[in-house]
Amino acid sequence: LGVPSEAYNLNVPSIGVAELAGSQTVMRFLTNVTDDPIEVTASVEAPEGYSVTVNPSNLTIDSFDRVMFEVTIVNESAPLDEWRFGSLTWVDSDEMYEAYSPIAVKATLIGIPGELFAAPGADGSGSFDVSFGYNGSYSAAAHGLVAATVTSDNVVQDPDQEFDPDDGFSNRHDFDVSDGALLRFAMPPEATETDADLDLYLYDPNGELVATSTAGGTNEMIDIVLPEDGTWSLYVHGWSAPGGDSDYDLYSWVVPLTPGGSLSVDAAPAEAVLAATGAVDFSWMGASAEWYLGAISHAGAEGEDDPALLGLTLINMDNRP
Repeated sequence: LGVPSEAYNLNVPSIGVAELAGSQTVMRFLTNVTDDPIEVTASVEAPEGYSVTVNPSNLTIDSFDRVMFEVTIVNESAPLDEWRFGSLTWVDSDEMYEAYSPIAVKATLIGIPGELFAAPGADGSGSFDVSFGYNGSYSAAAHGLVAATVTSDNVVQDPDQEFDPDDGFSNRHDFDVSDGALLRFAMPPEATETDADLDLYLYDPNGELVATSTAGGTNEMIDIVLPEDGTWSLYVHGWSAPGGDSDYDLYSWVVPLTPGGSLSVDAAPAEAVLAATGAVDFSWMGASAEWYLGAISHAGAEGEDDPALLGLTLINMDNRP
């Protein structure tokens, strides 16, 4: 408890934020490895287009002690999806020591969680924060929930353990997709026989191999955002099937692009304000004992009223017994 888990808050010398929507505050610790107390002052070279504030900007640190500080980075004029670089240097009052941290930042229009795992239940609710890297229109909409389609089959061991869709050691399953916001395939460890290691290979409607999942052991997942309409082919490959074969359950979802279903958005920011953060509240009703997937879509436009899809927050709820 109380230990930051976000990647940008890992206590390493470098400071990196890959998706900065408006502003981001980063936590770090500075350690005094000398035998005497020291006083240090922050000196910042901000990445172009950003302002950087260090709080506190002056630290007194006892010998072999450490002190926490925060660095707040605000996008004032930097372009989207382009890395900008700067630095933070701590200098002691006698100018004998320096502690240098490079800063690397890339701006994005919106900061959202990619996936949330909702507490199981027929009815329920949740909330998450959204942060903005622009001024303009914003809307959130609910898609689903969609219960998983379960495809059960048996695959045999591939003796040379090399995937070939035509060698007889993989099963092909076809899925017709239309108006999809997200296409997902999953095969968790409990979906196969003990110690089986099955892999997934996905072909798009044009017959091109576009995604694979080949984790050690069976714990596979493939996501396709805004999948093309048509027939997608998923192969289950028997890379390792102790005993010569393995039963399996393949879970699949097509979350619709058109909003609607048992998932609802109850409250959301009315507009996007640069560097502001707001809450999106959602709820659902009538879920049964199945594995569900839904999505909250985020749409908006900078300085105009023609919204574009900015991203999806997936809602994953497993009601299986």
